Amino acid sequence: MLGEICSGAEIVLGHISSGCIYNGYPEGGFKESDEPNLTFKTKCSFYTGTKALTEDLLAHIPNKYIWRIRLPFDEYNHPRNYLTKMMTFDKLVEADNSISNRKELVNACIQCILKAVPFGTYNVTNPGHIRASEIVEMTKKILKMDKEFQYFADLAEFDRFRQIPTSNVILSSSKLADAGIYMAPVHDSVEWSLKNWKA
Repeated sequence: MLGEICSGAEIVLGHISSGCIYNGYPEGGFKESDEPNLTFKTKCSFYTGTKALTEDLLAHIPNKYIWRIRLPFDEYNHPRNYLTKMMTFDKLVEADNSISNRKELVNACIQCILKAVPFGTYNVTNPGHIRASEIVEMTKKILKMDKEFQYFADLAEFDRFRQIPTSNVILSSSKLADAGIYMAPVHDSVEWSLKNWKA
């Protein structure tokens, strides 16, 4: 409905979606044009299914941006911060993932509009990918955390624990960079957030 209203009024629509509509590690990461593989057509979480469905429902809206983000984090200790979640979990899944610095992703979305980059879908994640163990080691070193973490044996064990297929994925952020919008490399962004951690 919002898409129809924006289209009729010639207003640009910006929709925050999620890279969690994908699972896996294709060479170079999933691109914006790749077909989602975690949708209501397969077995998935309600959150993931609604994100994929919304993208389908907005497909006919011409002047729009769909921004796919993943596991947002920043320097603020908050229950919704991915870094905070990592610190509170007792058992972690060891997998490569794309993640998004919250401030950087908001700035990137705004820049899409200000720079009038071509309409379409953009993966708004920090370039590269990072593993849980890498974040743990940074956290121990920078925040002097002495907590010991356990890890699931593999992704299959993690999926059995969650009882639904979960997204562990690398997204390509090259389309955003090709449009002239840059985010810091993921390891640099996580390190900066931990060095500027605000309790």
